[in-house]
Amino acid sequence: MFPDSPGDYDPASGCDARFNKLAAIHNRALKLMLRELRLRYPGRSLVYADVYHPIIRAVTSPARYGFGSTPLVACCGGGGGPYNFNYAAFCGTPNSTTCEDPSQFVSWDGIHFTEAANELMAHAVLRVLMSTSAEELSSQQA
Repeated sequence: MFPDSPGDYDPASGCDARFNKLAAIHNRALKLMLRELRLRYPGRSLVYADVYHPIIRAVTSPARYGFGSTPLVACCGGGGGPYNFNYAAFCGTPNSTTCEDPSQFVSWDGIHFTEAANELMAHAVLRVLMSTSAEELSSQQA
């Protein structure tokens, strides 16, 4: 499951490049599906909110978003290694550890995001919803 060589990781983010590519494919397909649904159901509000890029930006520029210097290291885990992750030593298992300040991390346990990362994604979604609502209101009044 994990890449075997450092070349398998995105040099900018430190993420597994295969998963980044999969996310890009998924998001393109989702946008196409939304376009089709908008044609099929005119008058309905269907909004795409990008939560991938805010996380990538936070990982590549962690200080800018209030994260520490190792945002992808699992805050809670027992795996050691560069990401403190191991399928056999999840958060909560014997010998796992928890960081002192989860707000400095993007990854809670190597699988789930921290509250701080979820807040970043929520703000991204809300920005899209707020701007979409404003556009819809102005077009309805015209």
